[in-house]
Amino acid sequence: MVMEKGFTDIKTDKLVKAVWNYKEEDPKQTEKLIANFKRNGQVENIQIRELADGNYEVVNGNHRLDVMNELKIKECHAYNHGKISLEEAQRLAIETNETRFQTNAFKLGELIKDMSGTFAIDEMAKTMPFTSEEMNNMIEVLDFDWNTFENEEPIDLEKEDKFDYKINFKVSEDTFKRWMELRERMKEINGYDNESKVFEFAIIEALNIPVESIT
Repeated sequence: MVMEKGFTDIKTDKLVKAVWNYKEEDPKQTEKLIANFKRNGQVENIQIRELADGNYEVVNGNHRLDVMNELKIKECHAYNHGKISLEEAQRLAIETNETRFQTNAFKLGELIKDMSGTFAIDEMAKTMPFTSEEMNNMIEVLDFDWNTFENEEPIDLEKEDKFDYKINFKVSEDTFKRWMELRERMKEINGYDNESKVFEFAIIEALNIPVESIT
């Protein structure tokens, strides 16, 4: 039976995983996804394409299919792209997987803090892509007394330091983005760029990370 292109309900035993799926396997994330399904059900549709043998390949949602099979879910909601080529399917997978907007770390922390008044952090960690420690750190950053920076004496930018030694090190893209967010926040407070204050706060934040989590 050939389905029309568009949204449809389909039996999960008609779906096959894409052997070319480029997303990594992650047992911990799978556990969270299972918990998500148990709590919310299937709230996101998967994307599929028709194959010559009558089955349907999952273009986007391979890990969700794993979870549905694990939970013995017999039917799911999907968007059928029809008989598109492999290359078209691969392009769709990348476009729909990777078109994501930048997260505002401070606003995210505020949401976590607000929700922590209703949901326990440890309970949220079961279904969210963060550990309890990471969410507690987000809240601690928000609760940090930013006025301590406002009350300090302004730095004399004209004064030359006797000691001037630079340390260069390589960081990940996520770490760099976080650095730039902190830098902008410090600039709002101080009225000028102050890399040393960014570094000082970054150290304070890093010290809140459990030693066991550092690998």
